[in-house]
Amino acid sequence: MALRTERLFARTLLIAVLTGSVMMLAACTNSKEATMSPAVARDTLIRTIQDTAAQLEVQGWNRDGAAEVGNCAAQRGERVNYTYGYGAPAPDSDHAANARTVADYWRSLGMEVRIVDAPAYVVYGTGGPVEGLSFSTSPGNYYIAGESLCVPGDADELRKQDNG
Repeated sequence: MALRTERLFARTLLIAVLTGSVMMLAACTNSKEATMSPAVARDTLIRTIQDTAAQLEVQGWNRDGAAEVGNCAAQRGERVNYTYGYGAPAPDSDHAANARTVADYWRSLGMEVRIVDAPAYVVYGTGGPVEGLSFSTSPGNYYIAGESLCVPGDADELRKQDNG
């Protein structure tokens, strides 16, 4: 009787695990990250950061350099993401109001947002069209930095292509 109960439990557990695995695989396969190319992930990150800057009445935005490709966590050769930064001289305007403007814009993109107000206003956002963004009003500079979604690709191969 105990052996029969153990087998029934093991069979039920196996079915539950297999069902969960199939559902997770289907969700990953149908997610935007699974079908997005590295170029689209990069361009979405850059566009989102530049569109964020356009929400503010600030002049002199400059990029740090080209978006940089990297491996997602320990998935070397399988999944990549990009990082990108954009900065400008801080204006003589209300930094708190600018932080709220950025936060409201990111919420409109479907991002989860939080604002830190000390020692300087910093807005953090996750989700939506990118993995995450931050907007800082540190003394002297405004800075927006972000990380794209993690998509299929090989960072080493992409670097080779970029460097010709």
